[in-house]
Amino acid sequence: MKGTIKALNRTVTVIGVVLCVVFGALLIMNFTIIIKGLVNPDWPPSVFGITPMVVKSGSMSSKYSYTVLPEDIIDLTEEQIQSLKEGDTFIIKRGDYSEINVVETVPEPSKGRNVFTVARPAPDHIEIDDLIFVGKADMQNLQVGQIITFFETNKNGDKTGIIVTHRIIEITEKDGEVAYRTKGDANNFTDTVPVQAQNIIGVYRNRIAKLGALVLFLQKPWGMVIFIGVPVLVFVIYDIIRRQNSAKKGGKAVDELESELERLRKRVAEMENKETVIDDQSDDDSDAENGEGEQ
Repeated sequence: MKGTIKALNRTVTVIGVVLCVVFGALLIMNFTIIIKGLVNPDWPPSVFGITPMVVKSGSMSSKYSYTVLPEDIIDLTEEQIQSLKEGDTFIIKRGDYSEINVVETVPEPSKGRNVFTVARPAPDHIEIDDLIFVGKADMQNLQVGQIITFFETNKNGDKTGIIVTHRIIEITEKDGEVAYRTKGDANNFTDTVPVQAQNIIGVYRNRIAKLGALVLFLQKPWGMVIFIGVPVLVFVIYDIIRRQNSAKKGGKAVDELESELERLRKRVAEMENKETVIDDQSDDDSDAENGEGEQ
């Protein structure tokens, strides 16, 4: 029983430490983002060179279905296209980037328009409410196929106030100025305005699925209260329980000590009584010997 209680206390302690580390890191990140956002509202704040962002669009999702015309398929002959069935794959090209498509439905000739419905699974897909991490871009080594985060601009080059994360499908150069054509994986069309280097925030590194919704909630007043209050409340409750258990153990130890002392007192008293009886018997024997001698 004692071993089980010790193991449970150890487990609770480890979980508490882990939660404190995680909550502490998120708290520091949140405060850093808020402060940097206030200091420089025109640029997304970063933490240790990484810019965290919450995804609110499905333009890079792999969960949607898309339509593809046969003339867009680049790796199959017309005969092979006619024999495509569900689960088969083919490639289409957007700019210099090739996309793999998985056939979901085959067109029915009776409907007139020969259109395939496909899925585009991608290992680096991004979903709504994901928390993504954007690192600093090496402008000299950006390549087709990479996913970048940038400020959207209109045809005049003015920022629209929207931040976009899309894939590079083509890199162009005009008058010594490099520009990047981009496209969302879930979109059947390319972005209208090429991205200029000065508008690129960074390169997509990784994501944590659905954590973005939690991060947004934690930045709100109620979220901050729960974020800080719940861990503190849990720690206080745990500390109270721990102190009560320690007090009970201490009280039990005191009771056991007092019982042992009482037992020792009784033992000493018994020994003293025994010695007294022995002394009395010795005196009686001596008196009896003395009486016999006098006769």
